[in-house]
Amino acid sequence: MKEIVDKINKAELSHPLEERPMYHINCAEALMMAANEKYGLGLDERFIRAVCPFGGGFQVESTCGALLGSLSAIGVMFTEDRPSDNGKMKDITVKFVEEFYKEFGALDCATIKQHHRSETEGCAQVKIRAAEVFERVTHVISNVSEESRF
Repeated sequence: MKEIVDKINKAELSHPLEERPMYHINCAEALMMAANEKYGLGLDERFIRAVCPFGGGFQVESTCGALLGSLSAIGVMFTEDRPSDNGKMKDITVKFVEEFYKEFGALDCATIKQHHRSETEGCAQVKIRAAEVFERVTHVISNVSEESRF
């Protein structure tokens, strides 16, 4: 997934600085787009637009958009049909939030930007590292869940 996020970042950064706002894909969008591509979620453009307001920490530097986009993808991937207790989705969500916090030392956009944002690349590395956490957590928990069935 991080390779897909890296491709998304590079596409934006390939444009001259003054043109980048026209090609910007925020953290939430990038993580949702990457999960969609990597895991074949079949999401159309409306799903990506739906997470756009999550970028920039709800546009007010609150909860990090990379966290929110990742959790949106987890919801699509692991929420069970109703009625359900959604145990697997809850476990993955809790583990992802814990690991995301360990990775960045915060959950809010303002703090993460202060410590991890680059002047030249913006939050490109935040997006990549969030994708790494996503893959690590969803892979481990998915494997544990699969093994526990037998």
